Amino acid sequence: MPVAANSFLMPFSNVAHLPLAEKFEATKVAGYSALSLMPHELDQMEAAGTPPSEVRDRAADAGIHIARLDPLNTWSRIWLPDNMDDAYVATVNTTKARIFALCTAVGATHLSLNATFPRNSMPLAEITEHYAKICRDAAEHGLICDLEFIPLWGVPTLQMGWDIVREAEAPNGGLVFDTWHFVRGGSNIALLNDIPGDQIHCVQLNDGPLTLPPGVSIKDNCYDRKFPGDGNFPNVAIVEILARTGGLNHVGAEVFSPILSGMSAQEVGDVSRDSVSSVLEAAR
Repeated sequence: MPVAANSFLMPFSNVAHLPLAEKFEATKVAGYSALSLMPHELDQMEAAGTPPSEVRDRAADAGIHIARLDPLNTWSRIWLPDNMDDAYVATVNTTKARIFALCTAVGATHLSLNATFPRNSMPLAEITEHYAKICRDAAEHGLICDLEFIPLWGVPTLQMGWDIVREAEAPNGGLVFDTWHFVRGGSNIALLNDIPGDQIHCVQLNDGPLTLPPGVSIKDNCYDRKFPGDGNFPNVAIVEILARTGGLNHVGAEVFSPILSGMSAQEVGDVSRDSVSSVLEAAR
């Protein structure tokens, strides 16, 4: 019998190229009712005449809840990456005050926190303090702060991400689990058995080769991901563990890839749904 997810979510990455109404359409085609958006997207929409409150209302009319804003990068003393260009930084430099306001305006309940600071730029204890502090601040707005471990930057592994969340002991803390980050960071799958499922608030499935081809950097590959089933990631084994622990929350296929730019809302919804379903059906 296939496993069942507790909840699904359409990641912003899959629909970033689509107008707002088509983002909602793709989410509905997938059979989901929750969507994540970038704060930067909401700023762009407001500049073009569509304020966040209208985005919320239009989502509600379509039967969609904007459940998560992704990412919040400016939560730590050092946050600027040393391996990304100014164009990237300009899309992720939103202040926490602005993001809190956006969450309130669109009705989002969850934030995804990226640790974009360079690796080893701060000691673990300081990172944990910053994380605990942003969780306290977010709690005043009724928000959950989910730390995402990402091998490009300062929290590269599942072990380090879990250490931070566990030591912070924030009631509104948790993890984002992404299979690309898991594989490329060389994380240990056995650790998943020890993390309570209620501490994993978002599961992002994707795929690719286990070993990168010669000449392809991890940064290059980050933006050339595949949908689940189109590579060799241990998605089924991961999902089986998360099903046992109760960690299949906000499940979706998060893909950053040039292939998405030519896809319609229908196509995005279909592949997002079918690729995730294939993993759930293969898991036992």
